[in-house]
Amino acid sequence: MGKWYLHRFYSKDREIRKYLPPTTLFNEQTLRIFIEKYGAVYIKPDKEHMGKGILKAWKTDSGYAFVLLRGAVIKCASLDELYKEIKKRSLSQPYIIQKAIPLAQISGRPFDIRVMMMRNMQNRWQFFGLYSKVAGPKSIVTNITSSRGYVTLFEESMKQSLGYSKEKASSVKKQLTRLSNKICNRAGKIKYYQKIGIDFAVDSNGNVWIIEVNFTYPGFKGFSQLPNQKYYWDIKKMNNILRKGRLFGDKVTET
Repeated sequence: MGKWYLHRFYSKDREIRKYLPPTTLFNEQTLRIFIEKYGAVYIKPDKEHMGKGILKAWKTDSGYAFVLLRGAVIKCASLDELYKEIKKRSLSQPYIIQKAIPLAQISGRPFDIRVMMMRNMQNRWQFFGLYSKVAGPKSIVTNITSSRGYVTLFEESMKQSLGYSKEKASSVKKQLTRLSNKICNRAGKIKYYQKIGIDFAVDSNGNVWIIEVNFTYPGFKGFSQLPNQKYYWDIKKMNNILRKGRLFGDKVTET
């Protein structure tokens, strides 16, 4: 499943739709519309993960500019030139274009939040943990491997970036958990899943956004880098149970 399919799928839910950044397929016309309307955009390959192939483009005082992952900033005098230069560096697959959310930052680096959801012993979705992924130096993506960033406690990231108290951070955590359950339950209309990793972002005003829903082998090694590894061992234990097929037989799909 590509990003464009999932965006349209989740946009059909009235509540989830409120948390999705404006998104459409990338082409010369949509680049012009989005960058003039929003000032800055992300351009992402439809079926890649881990930050591969992502570009960020924005308006400048003298024209336009873009950057690929952690590369050098490339300046363009016109939208026509911007489009041509982006196409030169694109992978051979469809791309989406998305409003760039002004992510909250820690020491000048943006971060997002990974929430891990898994089926429990009662075959119900359960929150199993979360952490924040801080982008590496000069990176436009937060994937730890691609950006050379680091992980940190969710509560600590909210305190450092937005000055949130433990109580305020706990309130956001409850919001993320509630929204994650809704996302996972809706995913059952596509296929039966046992674990889903969801990437959220909080912008500089404290608003929550859905960045990506990861269905295929959502990794959890990042949890092992936290000071308290309770999340990691709980996830690992349940992952072993799910992998060995001790729960729910061979059920594959839902209607």
